[in-house]
Parts: sequence; C-alpha cells; structure tokens
Amino acid sequence: MHLLINMKNNIICLLTFFSLSMCLLAQEETKDSVSVDVSKNTDIPEVQTANIAKLQNQIQKLSAEVAQLSESEKELKGKDIDNSIIIEEQKAVIKRLENRLIFADSIIARLSNDCLRKKYDAVNVNIAINNFEKMYSPELKSKFGRLIVLLKEYGKYTSEIESILIEAQNDKALSNPFTGQKQALTYIDKIKSTSYYRNVYGDNWTIPYLNSIIDKSIETIKSFNPRKSKELHLIDLMK
Repeated sequence: MHLLINMKNNIICLLTFFSLSMCLLAQEETKDSVSVDVSKNTDIPEVQTANIAKLQNQIQKLSAEVAQLSESEKELKGKDIDNSIIIEEQKAVIKRLENRLIFADSIIARLSNDCLRKKYDAVNVNIAINNFEKMYSPELKSKFGRLIVLLKEYGKYTSEIESILIEAQNDKALSNPFTGQKQALTYIDKIKSTSYYRNVYGDNWTIPYLNSIIDKSIETIKSFNPRKSKELHLIDLMK
C-alpha cells in the first residue's frame, strides 16, 4: 500500500509539472503569435499546438492512472479493515475454544484425582497419567502438579504399605497372650516409617484411599487383643 501511495504522489508531481509546462507554453504561444505577425512564419503555431495536444494526452493518461491507483488504494484499505475484522473474529473463536479446552482439562484432572480415591489399579492409573500429560493448559498442569506425582507413585506407595500389613498378618508372635499386643504396636511404627506416611499422609493433597487404609489399620492394631484373636486381619482392609 505504501508503494501505491508513493506512486500516486509521483504522478501528482508529474501532473503539476505538466500543468506548469502548459502555462509556459501558452505564454510562449502568445509571444510567438506576435512574432508570427511580424515574421509571417505560419509553421511555429502548428508545432506549439502539437506539443500542447501531446501534453494533454499524457495528462489524461496520468489522470486515469491516478484515479485507478486511488481506487486500488481504497480497495486495499477496505481489505485491511476486512482483515482486521476477520482477525478479531478469529481471536474470539480461539478464545472460546481455549475456554472449552481448559474446561475439558479440569474434568480430566478431576477424573484423574478420582483414581486416588479407589484401590490401586495399574491400568486405570496409567490411563489417568496419559490423559493428564495430554492436557492442553500448562497452567492447569502446573496447578495439579502434585496430582501427577501421586499418580506416578501410587503403585510404590501401595506396595510399601501392603507389605507391612501382610507381614503383620503373618506374624506368629502376635498370638502370644503376654507380648502379642506390644508386638502389634510395632507395626504402627512401621506404617509411620513408610515414605507415604512421612511425605504424603499429613499433606493437603493425599491419596484418600491409602489414608483410609492407614487410619483403619492403626485403629485395628491399637485395639488388638491376643487373648481374643490370634491374628491381625489387616490385609482384608485393602479389599
């Protein structure tokens, strides 16, 4: 567009130059008319008439070009306005789509978090991890960053606690009516020494299922009486 404007300005300058040339030629014609009367030379006026006609013809052509360029400039300006409108409309559409994507991301995050409320299932947890990593919004990924950590560690945390519950259930020393209760209490310490209990259990964001298992296990251990029961049925809590 800048090129068109420069061309238009150049043409206008040429028109101005030709107009001035015509005025000068007209003045010369007057002078020559006098000389014609004196010299009786009839060839000069014909030459001047031819030059003026040529200039007028060029001016007409240039005027047409200016008009054409002006129209083109208007059209381009109109296109610029149209493009601006299209761009703004596209921005609005993009914004709506982004909002939908973020809403979809929030649903994925909530569904992924629901896996932590259920017993560990490797298939479901892996699906939740894959869905989380495909989320659109970096902001939501950052906001739910703790969730993806817990999902990835869920299997390890489960195995860690499960092994202690199995060990307690198979401990024959618990059946001793004199020392069995004291022996049972050692498993509370073992549960509390797990990486899950030390790093996650007391946080704001936990694995609700494991927290529930730990609470029930500790309650069962505290109430264990070897005179009434010979075993700690802790592993059944994980079913």
